[in-house]
Amino acid sequence: MTVIEKAQKYYKGNLSFFDDAQEQYKHLGSVLDKEKRLMEICPFGDEISDSNGENDFAVLDDVNTLKNVMVFAEINRYRETLLADMPEDERRKVTRLIINNLDKFHVKPVAFEVKEDAIVVAWYLNSVINTFRFSDNIEALVD
Repeated sequence: MTVIEKAQKYYKGNLSFFDDAQEQYKHLGSVLDKEKRLMEICPFGDEISDSNGENDFAVLDDVNTLKNVMVFAEINRYRETLLADMPEDERRKVTRLIINNLDKFHVKPVAFEVKEDAIVVAWYLNSVINTFRFSDNIEALVD
């Protein structure tokens, strides 16, 4: 399945994909190899557990991997002005400026959709990630 098919599986809008979106996805490597490696590095527990106590993360440790980690975000303002409140010519100019600079993110998005009042941006972050690593790193998104 291509990165385009994966993104469209989770987002039903009309995404426009960057030319190198599929290359970014290929760079992530084989899903089966990554999953196997993660399961070897982070072994499962001895038994199914649903108890509170020493290892509250045990059940999620046994899930071990999450696949197709994607993030969708919406840009609805430029500086102090909502895109919806801009005159059409200004909104079109600002929208193009934003889209042309999306590759400046440290992790480049794979796609975007221009709506009347916002720009939806899509990132395909990882094909497979360990549950604990995901949980630990996702905290950075909570402000």
